[in-house]
Amino acid sequence: MKKQKSLTNKGFSLVELIIVVAIMAVLIGVLAPQYLRYVERTRLQRDNTSMGELANVIKMAGAEESVIQQINAAGTTGLVISFDTDGKVDASSSALATGGTGASSGALEQEIAATMDLSDINLTSSTYAGNMPTITIKLNDTSNQIEVTASVWKDKPTDAEFQNNKKF
Repeated sequence: MKKQKSLTNKGFSLVELIIVVAIMAVLIGVLAPQYLRYVERTRLQRDNTSMGELANVIKMAGAEESVIQQINAAGTTGLVISFDTDGKVDASSSALATGGTGASSGALEQEIAATMDLSDINLTSSTYAGNMPTITIKLNDTSNQIEVTASVWKDKPTDAEFQNNKKF
């Protein structure tokens, strides 16, 4: 015996399905750019946190006399830590160069390595793409304390940077 189909259970019509798909497309079109901005802001905050942690490690390393001597030997320009185009710490940065003379050579690098792994720092934000930040380390003449400053520090990407530097 065959089962009879119920005439009240027709399912969705083609028009209803098209309307649902159209509504979903509009929602995705409106929400996707906001989501991408949120992701970029999160990447930028993570990058800024990484640079802030590195700056704090450098300040703590300033308690060592050999580090102060290394920075003092650099003169008024100070030492610079830069990032390569991939967002990694550039090992050939003047602050991290182990070549040179004296026992103070590489003292900052040794102190940083004792506290933090530089390979863990990876700037992923497209806000810094093309204009990677640098961290400058100088010795204040009056207080004899280390000053750490970062160039190109941004709190949030501008709309132009967001549109031009999308990284997915």
